[in-house]
Amino acid sequence: MDLEKQLPIAIKTGKVEFGSKRAFEAVRSGRAKMVILASNMPEGKRREMERLAKLSGLPVYAYGGSGRDLGSICGKPFVVSAITIRDPGDSELLGLVEGRG
Repeated sequence: MDLEKQLPIAIKTGKVEFGSKRAFEAVRSGRAKMVILASNMPEGKRREMERLAKLSGLPVYAYGGSGRDLGSICGKPFVVSAITIRDPGDSELLGLVEGRG
């Protein structure tokens, strides 16, 4: 499965939020189904997000590209360090992390 193909589908048909601040809020409130993190997200924020997600049993997908790459995939003209998937819509994004958690 390819993140570059599935993420635009989720953005069009599901509920997706951009940015680490919103990701932290969604994980803490239990609204997230999955979090995608860019490779260059600051290490402290990454560790805290992974810790919170693990406590919540929430899957985290570590995207190998930068925040600039992630923003480009999303069609955004800015850097995106974290993406929260609240509803994957017609995408198969949750399949990216099956068996992880």
